[in-house]
Amino acid sequence: MWNHDPDGAFGTVGDSDINVGSDLGYSEESDTYFFAAVEHFVPMVPNLRVEVASLEQVGSATSLVFNGVSVSGDSFTGLDTVDAIAYWRILDNWANFDIGLNLRKLDAEFSIDSESISVSETIPMIYLAAQFDLPFTGLSVGADINHISYSGIKYQDVRLRALYEVGVIGFEAGIKTTTIELDDVDNINADLEFTGLMAGAYIHF
Repeated sequence: MWNHDPDGAFGTVGDSDINVGSDLGYSEESDTYFFAAVEHFVPMVPNLRVEVASLEQVGSATSLVFNGVSVSGDSFTGLDTVDAIAYWRILDNWANFDIGLNLRKLDAEFSIDSESISVSETIPMIYLAAQFDLPFTGLSVGADINHISYSGIKYQDVRLRALYEVGVIGFEAGIKTTTIELDDVDNINADLEFTGLMAGAYIHF
């Protein structure tokens, strides 16, 4: 689970930007993420991680302009992602380091009142991850980043987390920040950031 707090603005090309806090009243929300990873010992063949995440914010608008129309009413912003990450483990001992490529399927929706615009893109991103194990404790700390900047899109996820494993059961907690900038992508401009605490459990075997 990820508890995220929004900041920034979005709008349609040619209209004034709409602030998600002061104009729409977006605030903290909680959403879920799921992942599965397969690692092996075959040289040169990448490992695979698949991750599915959703992010939703709801609010309301009064006398704004969106998609060239004066709007008042309910607002919804959603970012649904599916990541397919092929990565190689460069270091594999008490210090682990991964590098790879993430193909992210992004489905985004921006709606206010009766006006709605959808963005659907498959985005290649650089994937980097590091994890440091504390010997004999089951504890580790780590970070990972997905990043891309090209052709009107700047998109980045950063996670910092601590992990604890007992047998095959693991727990993680940390902080995650997602930033997304869109410059005339499917008629949407956006400069948004979502930051908050995350926590989860997993099975490792």
